[in-house]
Amino acid sequence: MITVTVTREHNEPVGFRVSGHANMGEYGEDLVCAAVSAVVQTAILGITEVCHIPAGVSIEEGETTCIIAKDADPDAVRNAGVVINTMLAGLRSIQASYPKTLKFTNKEV
Repeated sequence: MITVTVTREHNEPVGFRVSGHANMGEYGEDLVCAAVSAVVQTAILGITEVCHIPAGVSIEEGETTCIIAKDADPDAVRNAGVVINTMLAGLRSIQASYPKTLKFTNKEV
């Protein structure tokens, strides 16, 4: 199962961690994992390259994290939240088509 943990500050998204595998196919052929990876990586590009918001990003085998910099201005944090919420909408759409492959949690900081 893929776990999506959204980091929130005052209930607003300021980052996320996506880990695990959907186990819906062989390594390199799992369509759910590929779809999740595409949505998550597009969100990271939206935050860092389109909106130019400073963020700590780590992409490892089976785990991706993105945390907005603590010193980001409030408008940047709001914009990052829009991108993260859009990512979540995409991931929930994948979950609707492939139940029991994704789990969502929140972590308040």
